[in-house]
Amino acid sequence: MRNFKRYLGLAAAALSVTLHCEATMAQDGKTFRIAVMPFAVNEYMSRWVKEMQQHPLVKDGTVKMTVLDGKSDAMVQANQFDTAITQKFDAIIVAPVDFQAAAAPIARASAAKIPVIGSVTTANSDKLYAYVGTNDVEGGRLEAQQLVNQLNGKGNIVILEGPIGNSPQLMRRKGIDSVLAASPGIKVLASKPGNWSRAEGLSVTEDWLTRYGKTINGVISQNDAMSLGAIEALKLKQIDPKTVPVVSIDGDKGGQMAVKQGDLFTLYKDAHCEGQGAMDLAIRAVAGPSYQPKSDCWSKTLTWKDGTAKQYDVPWVPLTKANIDQYLK
Repeated sequence: MRNFKRYLGLAAAALSVTLHCEATMAQDGKTFRIAVMPFAVNEYMSRWVKEMQQHPLVKDGTVKMTVLDGKSDAMVQANQFDTAITQKFDAIIVAPVDFQAAAAPIARASAAKIPVIGSVTTANSDKLYAYVGTNDVEGGRLEAQQLVNQLNGKGNIVILEGPIGNSPQLMRRKGIDSVLAASPGIKVLASKPGNWSRAEGLSVTEDWLTRYGKTINGVISQNDAMSLGAIEALKLKQIDPKTVPVVSIDGDKGGQMAVKQGDLFTLYKDAHCEGQGAMDLAIRAVAGPSYQPKSDCWSKTLTWKDGTAKQYDVPWVPLTKANIDQYLK
């Protein structure tokens, strides 16, 4: 009985410390200044930023977010890191423009004792406090395997890639190539960056259709915007996308509608957990071990691991006609 009372006392004390910490953050007016650096302002990055803006501690003013658009330019983003260091931000959340180029500014921030959390895209750096995001090698493998299955292992395909050097472009291509290496009946006619852009996806696919015509049997796109451009190009040539399957990644609203119409297969990328998960990790990095995450993504999708793990994998969800309605709500 004595041990049980002692256990209750310790548990109550631990709860009291946690509640006191959180109350102190709010009542004492303690705020955290966190720089959020999307690699560009496209549809997915906009979703990611909006999810962070809905984080409970951002909404109540405990966290002051400053969003710095990387404009798809590694030098611009590097300069933004230097600004965040000079202005002594408490933490940085970044979706790096370039896998290699981001390493140096991340190292500078780390040397200045500013924790950096990677999200969505990553960097070739061991200085990240943590990374939260999907496994892009696995994403590339999943979408490529879907197309191989739809073509019964035989046919000619084209590949729309993201900006060269962006980590999803590199990692998704690695996954795609691993599947194609095991699929000798699939021939790649052409591969070209569409830079995550619907307009470029349309333009590049139109050029391929002019060059290769109906010998194209399928399209792998590394994101939804480019895939929607590819679908538009097919339709302009009076080709039904159901006869030339297109596979993709992101699960944006446009992609979801294309799945509903039977024109696309895509993998859903969870901006809620990539955004709010990164925010919780950034706060944990500066608030200390008593901090407990506030986003619901930790109870539904991710495991907190005391906020000290180096990597948190957000799972992919294949979108099909069977489950699409729950995402279109």
